[in-house]
Amino acid sequence: MRDWSAPALPAVWTTSGQPPFIARHDEVAALDAAWADALTGAGRAVFVSGDAGSGKSRLVSEVCTRLSAGGAAVLAGSCIQEIGAPFEPFDEPLRAVLPAYRADAAAASALESAELLERVLEQTDQDAADRSTGQERVYSAVVDVLRAAAERRPMVLALDDLHWAGPAAMRLLSRVVEGTTGSRMLLLGGFRNSPPDRSEPLADSLAPLARLTGVQRIELSPFTLDQIADYVVIRAGLSRERALDSAEVLRELTGGNPFLLRAMWRPVVEAEQRGHQRVIELPDTVSDMARSRIAVLDETQRSVLVLAAVLGQEVDLAEVLGISEASVEVTLGAMDAAVRGGLIEPPRRAGDHYRFTHAIARQAIIDVIPATEVLRTHARIAQTLEADFPAAPRLVQRLAHHYSAARALGFGDRAVTYLARAAELAEGRIAHDDAGTLFVRAAEITPDTEERAELLLRAAESWDLAADTARARAIFEEASEVGNARQRLRAAIGYEDASWRPGLLGFRARDMLTTALAAVPADDEDPLYIEALGALARATAFTGAVDAAEPIAARAVALARARGDPHLLAATLRASITLTLRPRDVAGRLDRATELVGLTRSAENDWLGAAAMHRAAFSYLVGDRVGLDESERHLDEMSRNWERHWNYWIECVRFTRALAAGDLDGAAAAARRAQHRESIFRDDATSGASSLQSYMVRREAGLLGSVRPLISGNESPTDRWAPGLLAIYTELELERPTRRALAWVLEHTEAQPSDSSDWPARLVFMTEAALWLGDVDTAEVLHPWLAEYAGLNLMSGLFVAPFGAADCYLGQVESLCGFGLPAERFDAAFELAERSDAPLHAARALAAHAAHLRRSDPRSPAASALATRARAIAEPAGLMKVLRSLDAGAGASAALNGLTAREREVIALIAEGRSNRDIAAALVISEHTAANHVRNILTKIGAVNRTQAAMFAREHGLAGDGG
Repeated sequence: MRDWSAPALPAVWTTSGQPPFIARHDEVAALDAAWADALTGAGRAVFVSGDAGSGKSRLVSEVCTRLSAGGAAVLAGSCIQEIGAPFEPFDEPLRAVLPAYRADAAAASALESAELLERVLEQTDQDAADRSTGQERVYSAVVDVLRAAAERRPMVLALDDLHWAGPAAMRLLSRVVEGTTGSRMLLLGGFRNSPPDRSEPLADSLAPLARLTGVQRIELSPFTLDQIADYVVIRAGLSRERALDSAEVLRELTGGNPFLLRAMWRPVVEAEQRGHQRVIELPDTVSDMARSRIAVLDETQRSVLVLAAVLGQEVDLAEVLGISEASVEVTLGAMDAAVRGGLIEPPRRAGDHYRFTHAIARQAIIDVIPATEVLRTHARIAQTLEADFPAAPRLVQRLAHHYSAARALGFGDRAVTYLARAAELAEGRIAHDDAGTLFVRAAEITPDTEERAELLLRAAESWDLAADTARARAIFEEASEVGNARQRLRAAIGYEDASWRPGLLGFRARDMLTTALAAVPADDEDPLYIEALGALARATAFTGAVDAAEPIAARAVALARARGDPHLLAATLRASITLTLRPRDVAGRLDRATELVGLTRSAENDWLGAAAMHRAAFSYLVGDRVGLDESERHLDEMSRNWERHWNYWIECVRFTRALAAGDLDGAAAAARRAQHRESIFRDDATSGASSLQSYMVRREAGLLGSVRPLISGNESPTDRWAPGLLAIYTELELERPTRRALAWVLEHTEAQPSDSSDWPARLVFMTEAALWLGDVDTAEVLHPWLAEYAGLNLMSGLFVAPFGAADCYLGQVESLCGFGLPAERFDAAFELAERSDAPLHAARALAAHAAHLRRSDPRSPAASALATRARAIAEPAGLMKVLRSLDAGAGASAALNGLTAREREVIALIAEGRSNRDIAAALVISEHTAANHVRNILTKIGAVNRTQAAMFAREHGLAGDGG
């Protein structure tokens, strides 16, 4: 980004009339230290809070003015109390730096960011809502521009009155703070932290930022007696002793509030100089002060002042003259009188507006005016602006505000109209949070139930686009209770769509859809009816009834095809591919997902993400490397354009691909990024997926030993995820706990387990336990469940736990149990791993095949060759689980070579569960000799007990030799 020039500082900071700056020494020192850190590239954010009038703006202006004189580029923005522009207070600072960023945008991504922000900042009332890009992409573009600007010039971003910021700006604030921690930028934010101005949404936005090193909070306290005396010395030119007398009175009257001190110091000092001991007649509240100053104005002047106060903090004289019922001369005289009374400040330079001395003064004037007069003033302002000021800034938002305030006078319909238009403007600027808020406000006003339902539907859609699915569901549910039958059906469809993406159970969505569908004709030509069928199918599947859901989905897709409507077909396909990950008809779902990608490739929404996500999942299952590559590219595109939850899912895909490739460091990094991003977009995110991803990496890296001290072996399977507990026991080789947990998980397996997304993990963990234990009976039970996945990769959830080819596990089970064609299974597993570009899975298949061959021939050259190939993959990548299995196989081969013929007979009898006495009788030897043989066998094979010896015998084809 080329050099850029900062705009002039706000006139209110630099021209005469500013009160003296006193005290706040610690606060200034803290801000100076933050700036020093920012200059080194360690971005800082300092939030200054306090009561109204506590001096927040004065502190910020003093520090910014000084830093500007020292070479800092200062960008200032503020919020207004009424309906502001989307992303206010960031809009003006962005306008200051965007031209330079745009002119120097060489990279395609930089040009894209510049063009996006230009559209967002300059969007007009006539522009259509932009549905091609997500809100998070706007936030990323803002961060890109600010970071580039700070790279060229150290920068202070001063944002005032954040307690009035809209929800989209609050979310952007968090992103900017997090995204500029490595930039030469100091963000200064000011806000009120006490009722009635305290903003709970702002507090919620700031709370997570407290964990960041560069974020600091400064809360301003009232002036002390000595500080008030300092102020009086400067303003009145009194001695310190005399100033203390006035300071005591001022402290009692003002409580140390700087704004009140500024308003009251003169009459108090004058009263003290006249010898008054107590200034009882002075106002003791801001409202009283305003009342006393208004009292000196005549009726016409007072009405002009009220008009100005209702217009806003800053007042355009042209608008005052156009709206005032008094003549131009009288109106100008009234403004001059308000200036003389200290209620309004005049323009400080050409092009400036009149402004109230403080928001407190403005609000105090409104508070002392009868409510009916305020309502009439709002109505007069709205009508005049609408008729005579078509080019007024923020016209739509201002009309929405004034008509809303005047709705009791019969302007409710105008309020609804302009609130909806303001919401549409926010939509066009991709400020979906703001749009949702404004649509709800409009819905609360209209008496028409169908209009209310329509506004609620639009509000819910906006919150859904803002990735706040919880709020979207609540509003969709509210909309389902009003309006006509078709609106209730749309609400039910919307509720279901906002439910399946966070993975919620579908019972409530199914019930809403069933009720709504019953109220409309069952018309196979009706697009809404067809779309509702698709939604009902998915909701039904998310109750666990996949078999019942699939025919509903098939019918919806068929009806959509018959209609020839690409959007409708995309909606039904999107529902149908998300029903289940079970193995049956994976190829068909992959075909539908691929078709959906084609339909949504140029869509102005994020449906491409769902298409790409499920195409990626099905491609992994069948080993379609090309489909997986293309899906990852599409997800990356969605992540850049929409972010939301797509940047979580792209990391999950990257996790799976890195793990399958044997890149354990890359897999661990992707899992950490996925966990962080899930916590951002989903409030109800749990640690289940991230814990399983972490486990998958750690077990392949051989790093599970560190948890051994935390495992007693007596953990309750009902208090934890039992399959995970079983997996830990198996990896730690805890025999008795493994048997107990395996029996529990097997006993609690449902009738149709493959309908559950976590079934593959449960199935694999049970299989691995049975194989380690040499539990032939359990392995035989598991075999038909594994056989459902023959020819496919196993994956739990959507890229949570990839296990590779089911054929590898089938081969191991068949080898243990002594049936089937294990060698062919291992060959198929290796071929699938090669097709999937999955070296980890390939190494596992080679190692398992080698172990199988050694069962019948411990000296098998083919087994050694396979083991060598597996080791060549595993050693460079540090795949310790694979290497451990290879070492165990090599050790077993050596142990087998060391067993005598008699010891082979003995171990076969151990495998049958014979005691030493039984062995002695069977072999016609003494019990003492039998005991010696058992001892020698345990030593040679490295077993610690007879159970492990029995497992060794079964695994290496020795069982039965003692016949």
